[in-house]
Amino acid sequence: MEKTKFKELLLDISICAIACDGDIDDREIEALKNIEKNTPYFSGVDLSKKLESSLKKCLDNLEDFQKNIFEKLKSAKLNIIQELMILEISMRIISADEIELEIEKEYINNLRGYLEIEDFLIAERFGDIDYLRPKNSEFNSDINPAQEAVDNNPINDK
Repeated sequence: MEKTKFKELLLDISICAIACDGDIDDREIEALKNIEKNTPYFSGVDLSKKLESSLKKCLDNLEDFQKNIFEKLKSAKLNIIQELMILEISMRIISADEIELEIEKEYINNLRGYLEIEDFLIAERFGDIDYLRPKNSEFNSDINPAQEAVDNNPINDK
């Protein structure tokens, strides 16, 4: 995905992370502003202009705002780094107020559903996040291979 389009999408995803619980917490906004100041993620995007209008638009119709984001994600060609950035920034924002509500966790899991990145890479990058559900993939299995070997061992049939 082209850099400018990705940054705009990332900003919309971030704004939705701020507003997804219906409350605009100043700590979440401050987290986004710190990300803008201290990282290159939003370079070239005028956050001050877009933030207030997008927050209002998001709060006016959260469902449509999210639906629009998910549609863009569905058709986006993102690389692994872009997908990790989406998760990182979203999780940093929802945890900024030190309260992770179920609706915020659900938003992160919905985002996760539109990303191609494997669960292994997410775990390697972020560690174990108790609320983050694995993506259903043809390579994932609910069966632990070690347990499956024990269960299928004929010695255990006695």
